[in-house]
Amino acid sequence: MESKRKRAWMTPSEISLFCQQVELLLQSGIPLHEGMRSLAENYQTTAYREALQELAEKVDQTGSLYEGMRESPLFPAYAREMVRLGERLGELENVCHGLAAYYEREDNIRKAVRNAVTYPLVLIAMMACVIAVLMMRVLPIFQQVLGEMGEVAQEGGNGLVSVGVGLGYGVLAALGVLILLLLGLLVWYKLQRERAEAFVSRIFPPLRRLRAMLTAARFAGIMEMMLRSGFPLAESLELLDSVFPDAESRRKVAACRDALAEGAPFPEAVEQAGIFDPLYSKMVRLGFAAGKTDAVMDKLSQVYETEMDDRIGHLVSLIEPTLVTVLSLIIGAILLAVMLPLASILTAIA
Repeated sequence: MESKRKRAWMTPSEISLFCQQVELLLQSGIPLHEGMRSLAENYQTTAYREALQELAEKVDQTGSLYEGMRESPLFPAYAREMVRLGERLGELENVCHGLAAYYEREDNIRKAVRNAVTYPLVLIAMMACVIAVLMMRVLPIFQQVLGEMGEVAQEGGNGLVSVGVGLGYGVLAALGVLILLLLGLLVWYKLQRERAEAFVSRIFPPLRRLRAMLTAARFAGIMEMMLRSGFPLAESLELLDSVFPDAESRRKVAACRDALAEGAPFPEAVEQAGIFDPLYSKMVRLGFAAGKTDAVMDKLSQVYETEMDDRIGHLVSLIEPTLVTVLSLIIGAILLAVMLPLASILTAIA
């Protein structure tokens, strides 16, 4: 029972709902420990009952939502660390609002990708079954018919039959390799998410660009909140490490922090780290000179999030036509695998 509980993980939509509920508790002025007990009672009929009860007890003991989430198996690292920053800065309500929107967007993206991929993949799986039946049941009958039609028919049709059989088995082999690759990538992603994402980003440039935009959006949003709360720049950068899960983002934050420690102004440190695009780095420089760094960071966060949504929507819209194109090629191969032997029989009869 304990092992099952440890594997429990809230979906993005459930995390979004949880953050919305915490935000409402804070807005209503209900003490956090009392609100968390009430919230845990709402989950009594779900698989998260025990974990949320433990979370509520931890919050009751410590007065900290982060301390409860830190030992809970329900929440990803990003949500936990953002809550920690929110409590540290006195911005927990705003952080919960931002997390709710973030995970709602992630849930919508997952649904869009799933809807775009499911139908074509089901058709491809069905086509693979059809090809297997043709190769194992139908084409052997064609070969038998040719064998019974005599030597002349065999000379005219055996070549086309061989081409059809070879094409059919070739398509089956390609589908099998593709399925194994996808399953292997999925297992790798489950076991080592960071390495899998880094590998896919290297071989798929649009995803690499999205990861860079996500880093920039998170950096800008968190820095805006910290600067508005009066945190020193150096200390703010120290707190950022725990928020970014991937090594590339942490490398950029470390480069920015090192440049700042060496005496470089904040805009120059950000520019050297390559966190923002050149145009946006100039905006940071202008905002810093005007004493409006937090306002510029807030604007950049919004700009990057909007651009990310547009790019993700574009990529999702490309998935279905790409899979349909692959499916069309498979169907064409199936037709050739069937029609070539049939054409050989007709040629032999003529």
